Amino acid sequence: MKKLFITALAAVTIAASSFATPGADVSKVSLKVLNKFKAEFATVDQVDWEVKKDYIKAKFTEDGLEQEAFFTQDGELIGTSKRIERADMPSVPRKALNKVVAGGELLELIEFNSTEKGIAYYASIQKDGVKQILEISASGFVSNYKK
Repeated sequence: MKKLFITALAAVTIAASSFATPGADVSKVSLKVLNKFKAEFATVDQVDWEVKKDYIKAKFTEDGLEQEAFFTQDGELIGTSKRIERADMPSVPRKALNKVVAGGELLELIEFNSTEKGIAYYASIQKDGVKQILEISASGFVSNYKK
């Protein structure tokens, strides 16, 4: 039994170190999450981990693009996010965003690909001195984002 425990500990240490970025606290990330990450993002070797109460976030760069992946504590992928440019959006949500932003400034645009709901866009805008975050569906429905 002791031999099995040491072997398992070594496997966890090796897996964790292969994903670790200096300063990242990989020790709080479960083996389930690490294995799921490696299965989904096999080419990524540098990851910053952040453990929250309701999810675990992995920040990484793949193919030159900074991304984030969100997992449940049980290792299930919740979704991925990345910053994008307005021109990268499909036509329908981009037109909806353009109507809302008219006369204001687009500060940041995030594409979130949820495993349950598909793709949605989150736009941080400033208009008339007021900052807000909008959620834009793939079908062009716009709503205020509430955390």
